[in-house]
Amino acid sequence: MTIQRARLRVSLCVLLVALWAMAGDVCAQTVLGIATDAGQVNHYPGPDGQVGTADDVVSGNLTSVQASAPNSGGSYGFNAFKFAPSGPNDSAIPTGYDAITFVKGAVTINKTVFANGGGAIVTALDITSGTEPFPGHGAYTSSIAAVNGGTYNTANHQFTLNVDFQYLIAGNVGMEPGLDLAGTAIYQASADFGTDSGDAYFENVVKPLAMAKGASGAVYIAGTGQLTQLGYPIKFTVVALEGTGIPINAGLNDAWVSDGAPYQGVFFTVFDDLNLLFMAWFTFDTVAPANDDAILGASDQRWVTGVGKYTGDTVTIAAELTTGGKFNASNPVATQDTSYGTITVEFKGCNEAVLTYNLPGPGLSGQITLHRVVNSNVPHCVALAYP
Repeated sequence: MTIQRARLRVSLCVLLVALWAMAGDVCAQTVLGIATDAGQVNHYPGPDGQVGTADDVVSGNLTSVQASAPNSGGSYGFNAFKFAPSGPNDSAIPTGYDAITFVKGAVTINKTVFANGGGAIVTALDITSGTEPFPGHGAYTSSIAAVNGGTYNTANHQFTLNVDFQYLIAGNVGMEPGLDLAGTAIYQASADFGTDSGDAYFENVVKPLAMAKGASGAVYIAGTGQLTQLGYPIKFTVVALEGTGIPINAGLNDAWVSDGAPYQGVFFTVFDDLNLLFMAWFTFDTVAPANDDAILGASDQRWVTGVGKYTGDTVTIAAELTTGGKFNASNPVATQDTSYGTITVEFKGCNEAVLTYNLPGPGLSGQITLHRVVNSNVPHCVALAYP
């Protein structure tokens, strides 16, 4: 195998494994974005394998052994690996490894497992980019194709995980099946930040970062594994934050539903060039009609639309109620009540949004949590949110 070919193969898997640790939410599952910090730009983790500690190597230069690129994005997520069976170490890279790549993206964790122990702590992963483990390696995407099993011990924070990774680089799709990972994982909600986790890195680096960014929760996952197809050892560390929101982008375009309200939902369409988000909410009346005299559809079906200008992760929409039209006809012309109420949508991640509604006319107000009907557009959302 040539060095060039070996490097390409390593790059692919490197990407994968670094990715697996970022988060998204459905019920007990929650999406978290890998944390970044401008103060950590060009910080290599050093021998201890943790970004943000005293032994960090701060340099904009390539590493001396495998010429890995510096941490240009200030990411706390990385994957290190051992490319050469033997050879010199670099003080910038965790002890025992000779190449590193920093990653961005999102990971989905299972809060129930973190609280009670049992199965797999991670259920999904999508990343889109990272610094080069080798010059010329270029952009990549990676995701978890399947979670085959896992364990978590709440007493000592130790986990195991077996996953199948799939990745795309230079137009080539690859798979790393049956990857066994093991290490330490800690999750805390902001309400529990006053409780000592027992882990120095989580207490001294992760918590202060989470509090400074106003996160509603934080996760730290670090471990090792052996790439089954390529035979290279890996070491990964991820710090990800919950509730800091995700910039609204066209990757959010999709059908979304509330877990407690099947057979109804919301469609979002983002117009990036106009900084606008359009919403159509297909739902039902608050009570069943006495007589269903509708010819097309049902008398209890309702739909509310609106458009709003978004900022960051939030959009406030002027809800519109459209009435008086006729099926597939221009006459009579439908009328719109553009002051029917307001709807605010805050996107917590690429697969989670909180919708708050206030409709004074019918006297309705409240809040619901939405998730996508399907997740095929999540990688595109992550790519746009973490360029």
